[in-house]
Amino acid sequence: MSSFPETPEEPVEEKEQEAAGDFILFDMRTLTHFREEGPTVLVLSDTGAARMVLFAFRAGQHVKDHRTSSQILIQTLRGCITCTVANHSVEVRAGMMLQVEAHVSHSVLAQTDAVMLLIMTPSPSSLRQGLEHDDTHGQAPLVTRTPEVATHSSQDVSNG
Repeated sequence: MSSFPETPEEPVEEKEQEAAGDFILFDMRTLTHFREEGPTVLVLSDTGAARMVLFAFRAGQHVKDHRTSSQILIQTLRGCITCTVANHSVEVRAGMMLQVEAHVSHSVLAQTDAVMLLIMTPSPSSLRQGLEHDDTHGQAPLVTRTPEVATHSSQDVSNG
């Protein structure tokens, strides 16, 4: 079983992501990149039913308090983050997932270098209200899906 490198600098073999009409396989290890200026935010896919966003935080980096019209699932893939949800703080370590209902204020603070996967259901793009705060800054997803076919905004989704 593979895991994330112990340190962000440890090299990971670059592989092209697998994609077929019915599925897309993302390798989070090759898609994860850290920045000193702030968290890295990468929209992996937006199908309308859900939006998947990958975050890479250096220790101390954060996402400020905000709300969204979507229910969210926050999964820590590596490290440890503190999520504050409606004024209650909870530590979410690697292997843990937190579910937050729509319209509930929440923020994230990385306690260590951390990698987090955010799943929004339904995607804010399918809702009129959308986001009150959008950390993706209008970033195009690597993959979008129409009812007929998946489209890729990049041929190689292993390294945006």
